[in-house]
Amino acid sequence: MAHNKKMKLQKRSRQSARIHRGFEMPVGMGSEDSILGFRTSKELKEKYFYFHGRVARRPFLMRTILLMIAQFMFTFILYLKLAEAITIGRSDFAALFGLLLVVLTIPTVWSELSLGWRRCHDINKSGALFIIPYLCYLGSFLGPILGLDSTVAMAVQSIMAVTYLGLFYVRGTEGDNAYGPARSR
Repeated sequence: MAHNKKMKLQKRSRQSARIHRGFEMPVGMGSEDSILGFRTSKELKEKYFYFHGRVARRPFLMRTILLMIAQFMFTFILYLKLAEAITIGRSDFAALFGLLLVVLTIPTVWSELSLGWRRCHDINKSGALFIIPYLCYLGSFLGPILGLDSTVAMAVQSIMAVTYLGLFYVRGTEGDNAYGPARSR
């Protein structure tokens, strides 16, 4: 004896059913003001790749942590694979992993520089000041590879930590400043 159960379908709301075309992402509840996410390629560029305007503390903190974790993960994995390919004598795989490392590093570095540049703008300072903590950040990656002395490595990491914590902690300028209006934060 077959037991028939009917399933009741619920109609989705208009907002949850709306999907943008092309490269754009589905739109759901609360995605309008997302700190990390983006709905369009234009929004992606504005959040991660532009050097003009300002970015507040919380978006800077969240996006920076996301990018640092992503960079650490893909650098660690691809560096291990690159070393493994060299060890087993597969220069073709070594070249592939090296190319992947470069291809993934370029947009990540650009995004990190963009965020730091705009965070400096938010505290009414020149974006060029971000070069100091960012070079220290890169030095913490390259130091072990280059065989830097442990004292130098510790100094580089300390400078990086203090300057990044300052950028995470210092409030931005209230209202408009030389780098943009408060509403673009």
